[in-house]
Amino acid sequence: MLVDKIMNFENNFAEIQSIVIEKPYGKIFYDKNNPLSHDSNHALINEDNDYDLAIIDIVNFYKSIAITPRVYTFTRNKSTVGQYLESKGFNKSIEEICFFVQKNKIIIDIPRTIDIKRLKQIDETIYELLNSDDEEGEWGYKSLIKSIDKENFYLFGGYDDHKLVCIASLYKQNDISRINNVFTKKDKRGNGFGSQLINFITDFNDKTLKTISYLYAHNSIAIKIYKKAGYEEMNAITRGCYWLD
Repeated sequence: MLVDKIMNFENNFAEIQSIVIEKPYGKIFYDKNNPLSHDSNHALINEDNDYDLAIIDIVNFYKSIAITPRVYTFTRNKSTVGQYLESKGFNKSIEEICFFVQKNKIIIDIPRTIDIKRLKQIDETIYELLNSDDEEGEWGYKSLIKSIDKENFYLFGGYDDHKLVCIASLYKQNDISRINNVFTKKDKRGNGFGSQLINFITDFNDKTLKTISYLYAHNSIAIKIYKKAGYEEMNAITRGCYWLD
């Protein structure tokens, strides 16, 4: 089922921005240079494992690099891993994630006013763009630095009058692609740049990658744009974040 593929994708999404350590019980993702990014520094514990041994290993590892021990879970219902972590004193944050899947590839009716191209290196213009607001900031910038050279990762930038005004990324795994990092410079919002970028990605995905694309969205304005491009909300997936102070 598609929802299972997406949950598997989410469980492994951190591989593009982190070092990955394979474990008998799951995986550890980490980036010592980006300690503020929870997405870059967390562990995955598979169901039906020796949770005690996993927890000891995870806690010891992250404490050895001075990063808060953290575990993510992605499920449709309650997570047995999460319940066990809670019983062992882990703090928790549970969130119903709203994912949108592009069921119909629709080009939004808006003229192209920006030049869009693939970016193959990270420079100060991206740093300045992300730091124009508090949504991404430095940890998002560092995540892109880690991601840019990974196979099947695509970063696109939109230029208005030769100045970078928006970005979005696309990461492909098998027959699914995840859109991420959709961001427009704060003082350039409201000009339709995001819609133009989504049109570009829709066309690129349709002609080049030929995958089912999905994304996470919570901003009502952005959701309207995605729905115009044929994205439909799927059943919520529960993300659990568990950490130990």
